Amino acid sequence: MLCRCLILVVVSCLLPISRRRPVCNLPPDVLYHPSYQYSTLVSVSTKTQDGMDLTFKGKRDGSSFSPDGKVTYDGGNFKLVTSLAQSGSLALALTGKRVVPGLNVTLSGSLPDGANSGKVAVEYASSDVVGIKASSSLSASPALDVSVGGRVDMAGRDVVLGGQAGYDAAKGVVRGWKVGFGYTHAGDYHLAGSVNDAKDVCVQVAQTVNADMTVAGEVVRNLESSETSMAVGVARKLGSGATQKVRVQHTGVVSVVHETSLDGNSKVAVSGQFDAKDLAVAPKYGLSVDFKY
Repeated sequence: MLCRCLILVVVSCLLPISRRRPVCNLPPDVLYHPSYQYSTLVSVSTKTQDGMDLTFKGKRDGSSFSPDGKVTYDGGNFKLVTSLAQSGSLALALTGKRVVPGLNVTLSGSLPDGANSGKVAVEYASSDVVGIKASSSLSASPALDVSVGGRVDMAGRDVVLGGQAGYDAAKGVVRGWKVGFGYTHAGDYHLAGSVNDAKDVCVQVAQTVNADMTVAGEVVRNLESSETSMAVGVARKLGSGATQKVRVQHTGVVSVVHETSLDGNSKVAVSGQFDAKDLAVAPKYGLSVDFKY
């Protein structure tokens, strides 16, 4: 029942506010890095001189292979993203940037679903203090999602508050909500917490030990069932430039990642997972290769 309280509440709400200085991103990086995965992933991307990004991704899971491609064009005041999945579904997203100062508007949908998949999203950021994100489907009874975040900078101590909620107009009910906070001291100590409509209370803490090592921990407790889960993790940089991460869950499941850079842009990550309490359980392995040209 490990929750991603910081990712879902604090960081996601604050992305509109400041992309150059993410808040409290060390705990999820140690505990929930994307390289903690147990399939074979290959990604190849390149950027043309006219600002177009081309990306091909493939995922092999067992005997199945799922490819997809994405083309992104940034025209300065707008951005167009097109994605083609193996199923033949074509997803389109058009973003108008700085429609008014601080406001971006995105229209998205997919073919052949058409109007059934249509969405509109707005993202507003006021300086480095407040950010708001909202999205809604374009159906007759839309589903609405809203996230709000705010930051207070107190001379090296950042305090962040955020929340998100969803509303189903067809049923007239709130589909779910989360509220959370983040605290960073001098860039080396991080604390975050959240509570949601399922009565899950999550607390994460991380400490930068030195320039090459960070440790993190998480405790999640459901107030209704009293079920509690815990996890601890450590990330360290090697002299070669590679990064190693280890996560241990209270159930005895251990996850490891070794990630290295090939040329400063491309990366290769090897991951594994095993149950330290039951070595008879078959371990899992993963490989992630990300080529950028």
